[in-house]
Amino acid sequence: MKKFNAILLSLLLAVSMVGCGSKPKEEANEPSVITLDMSTLFIVPSLEATQKVEDVINDYLKNTLHEEGYKIHLVITAIGDYFQKIPMELASGGDESPDLVQVFSMADWVNQGYIIPLDDYLDNELKPTVDLIGNIIGSGKMSGHTYMIPRYFGTVLDWKFIYNKELVDASGVDVTKAKDIDSLGDVLAELKEVYPNEHFLVYCDQFNRLYNLKTHTSQVGTYAATVGTDTKLYNYYETDAFKNAIYKAYEFRQKGYADPEGSANTLSHDAVVMGGSSKGVIMGHSADTEGIASMFTRTNTYGATFGAVNIGIDDLATDTLGIGISHSCKDPAAAARFINLLYTDEFVWDTLIYGAEGQDYVWNADHTKVKYPEGLDFNSVPYNCIYSCGMIGNGFQGLEYETDDESGSDRVYGKKLMENAWCPPLYGFTPTTVNVMNEITAVSNVVEQYSDVLMYGDVDPEAKYPEFLQALKDAGIDKIVQDFQAQADEWYKANS
Repeated sequence: MKKFNAILLSLLLAVSMVGCGSKPKEEANEPSVITLDMSTLFIVPSLEATQKVEDVINDYLKNTLHEEGYKIHLVITAIGDYFQKIPMELASGGDESPDLVQVFSMADWVNQGYIIPLDDYLDNELKPTVDLIGNIIGSGKMSGHTYMIPRYFGTVLDWKFIYNKELVDASGVDVTKAKDIDSLGDVLAELKEVYPNEHFLVYCDQFNRLYNLKTHTSQVGTYAATVGTDTKLYNYYETDAFKNAIYKAYEFRQKGYADPEGSANTLSHDAVVMGGSSKGVIMGHSADTEGIASMFTRTNTYGATFGAVNIGIDDLATDTLGIGISHSCKDPAAAARFINLLYTDEFVWDTLIYGAEGQDYVWNADHTKVKYPEGLDFNSVPYNCIYSCGMIGNGFQGLEYETDDESGSDRVYGKKLMENAWCPPLYGFTPTTVNVMNEITAVSNVVEQYSDVLMYGDVDPEAKYPEFLQALKDAGIDKIVQDFQAQADEWYKANS
């Protein structure tokens, strides 16, 4: 029996040594699998269509770029689910966590430890991207470290009132009188007289953006803001821009100009106006009025012709959207190499956004423009992330369709907007919330309770706005602004 136990023990030790030793050579040489979870503003493609795109990218990595170190696993998530799903996965830190994520709230994700600093890769794997985007890299920095690569895109938007042209032309109303959000109200009043049962706006929750640009109010860390050229920070919700926005939203709702459901309607702006429930919408794009009117005319589902007038152009703003590497990524250097391709390799970016040749587009005879495969269109191709083009990588590249650009952006026009935009004094500054995390949590809960109903015009601001401001103060917003101000003063001395 003793002899048997000795043999058994020897076998167990041998097995354990194999288990704890290095992987077999063929496994050790297997490429890393880098999971990119990307959000989409359109219909989530099927798993089969997404797999095809993934295969095309991986074939290109291996056989064209001769990249043997990693391959990509692509996951597409609806934008509405992304904000809940990704933080939960990053918090769990399990094997299902993505390696590359779109960053929507850098300060929060840094403080939670969800994304890692990219400093070690800026002069190596990411250097071509850093050289390309220049000072825009500042939007990805916090507390002296770079945590995300900001998107390279026309983030300055040309805001427009986009409308059913046939109805407006028949009314005799001169929409060109609308130069900003206030003068738009006069146009909407005239349209209401002609069409009392129609509304020409979807929601009012974007009015704050329009009043921000009118007064050069620039949000800093969401809850604070500068006004004009001064670096003094204010509680954003006490600024004239926010106050004017919520009063205008309530006014327009009471007059029947906007969607009657307000914040209770779960459909997007696009879905409501494209389907014809609303005969107009306010939206911002990095394209001129003619291009946007043409896009809405081509892609609406009820056969309408659209027109558009400009009602404002954004100021520059520190961009909060980019791409980062999660804390659970086992091969961050490989992840950084793929990030670099999103900015510097047009084939990779085009495939990620437009899909796979043959499945989602085909080239014309001289290989200069693309079109949808026979029998398919914008709405029916298996894979379509064109509406997501402004949220990831280098949006100044892309395919050109024979039917014009379907994305709602114009790369040349977008660059022009950025080059001519007004620049706020704290552009590039992102405060850390580490000293005021309890206050941030409390304030975010208050904002969640009050902000939507006020910004959509659901409630009378005369009653709810003072209540909102007091709740913010009780939650500690003044301490947040004070802490951000100290950081801003230090940053401005070093960067102005």
